[in-house]
Amino acid sequence: MKKNVVQLQAIINQINFEYQIQILIEDAVYVEKFLAKPSNRSCPSMYQLIETSYDKEDIGYYIKNLKLRATPQQITRYEFVIDLLLMIKEDISDDPIMARRLLWLRGSNYKWTKLAKHFGFHRTTLKNKYQRILERLAIKMKKEITFDKLNRIYYRI
Repeated sequence: MKKNVVQLQAIINQINFEYQIQILIEDAVYVEKFLAKPSNRSCPSMYQLIETSYDKEDIGYYIKNLKLRATPQQITRYEFVIDLLLMIKEDISDDPIMARRLLWLRGSNYKWTKLAKHFGFHRTTLKNKYQRILERLAIKMKKEITFDKLNRIYYRI
């Protein structure tokens, strides 16, 4: 009986790891929208810092739109996901580039049918590949990444 409970706990931990990886990838896809774009190099940076105010009656008056930026925790998780995707090698999937694309596009909430057309597989075959890749990645992540680093990344999820 105790052996079954230990096995069940190991399966639950594995599923939890896979779910955490899915959440991290979805968060990284979301954060990518808020990363700062390259600035215009032809314009000195001091001019970007100058703020001018106009009266509403002036010609050229405009309301400056609010620009959202990623927080440091989000950027840390984004970098962690990029490192995590780079951990996918031939030991996890026979085509690591396709596996990285599949994980990233699924994190972008593409439907399985669209992904199947994109990769040229049936949707259930692609879903099984996705689950296999996620499972192998979770196992590799458990072995190679220390608990301290995971704890720092996960504390906000």
